[in-house]
Amino acid sequence: MAQVHESEISLKDLILKVIDYLRSLFKSWKFITLMGFLGAFLFFALNYNTKALYKADLTFMLNENEGGSMGGLASMLGQFGLSGGSTESNLDKILQLSKARIISQEALFEKTNIEGQNDFVANHLIESLTYLDRWKSGRLSKLLGGQEELSLDDFRFTHDSISAFSLKENKALKKIHAHVVGVNDNSGLFKSDYSELTGIMTFSMISSEDDLSIDLVNLMYEKLSNYYIEKAVEKQNYDYRVIKSKYDSIAYELNNVQNQLAYFQDRNKSLFKKQDQLVENKLRIEEQKLFTLYAEAEKQKQIAELSLNSKTPYIQAIDTPIKPLRPINKGRIYYFLLGGFIGGLLSCSYVIIKKMYQEIMNS
Repeated sequence: MAQVHESEISLKDLILKVIDYLRSLFKSWKFITLMGFLGAFLFFALNYNTKALYKADLTFMLNENEGGSMGGLASMLGQFGLSGGSTESNLDKILQLSKARIISQEALFEKTNIEGQNDFVANHLIESLTYLDRWKSGRLSKLLGGQEELSLDDFRFTHDSISAFSLKENKALKKIHAHVVGVNDNSGLFKSDYSELTGIMTFSMISSEDDLSIDLVNLMYEKLSNYYIEKAVEKQNYDYRVIKSKYDSIAYELNNVQNQLAYFQDRNKSLFKKQDQLVENKLRIEEQKLFTLYAEAEKQKQIAELSLNSKTPYIQAIDTPIKPLRPINKGRIYYFLLGGFIGGLLSCSYVIIKKMYQEIMNS
């Protein structure tokens, strides 16, 4: 009974203590409210210039020698040593290519209309970076010595002839490419990744404009897809063109000989001279020889065409970004409420600690 009584007393003391602290907090509501508002306005002021960022995601998949008829075709080509490579290694190759300047510059110098202004994507991106305070000028050493100020503050691209770019234009191109794909361990505005389980790839682009994010991620996908397909079948395409050229040449010669033979036979329906028969025999022998070459060339052309078709990857977009996009970063209201919560929490902690200190000193 004594233990139960002591437990009841302890519980009663705890409840009374909590009520006492709550009363102290209630008495200090003006101080707590003031500190909450101070924290809210402080956080609001510190994050007042925070700009909204919009992220556009695009997913796609790469199909190579997969499914149905392509599986049978791949088996057939395997007999000729024309089998495909590893899909996973090709996905890694796409990730590396997506960070290459040859891809980003193709996308950056396409024109697009954003907020009624039709200009290069590169210039729209410079406007976005300037708005985000990430576009700054610098100094570049000249080859002949000395320093020259190459300010990029008001720089804009006026043409897309990259091979004819000046030193300043090359500097701007390298700088904007670094912002897009990142440098060293610093991530850029553009990101690419794929799922090892499904093989589905994702491209993401972040900017201060939802239209810019959508247009640029779509262009990056389009340019990389075209480049990858072109390079993946470059050798097969070259082989096919060479074989097709020889095939067309043999077909032309065969048609020419057949026309000569028909013309000769029409003019010499009843051959009695040995010399005329000799001419006809020579034309027939030439026709037979060309026909044999034609049949072999047809076979080689079919194999080359099958190889080209089997090696040509099929890249298919799954989900493309559409408007509206929601900002990925927090707004001013969020920081206002967060500051109010932190200010109120700290002031409540101060009131409780102060009361505990007073009770200890009085005891």
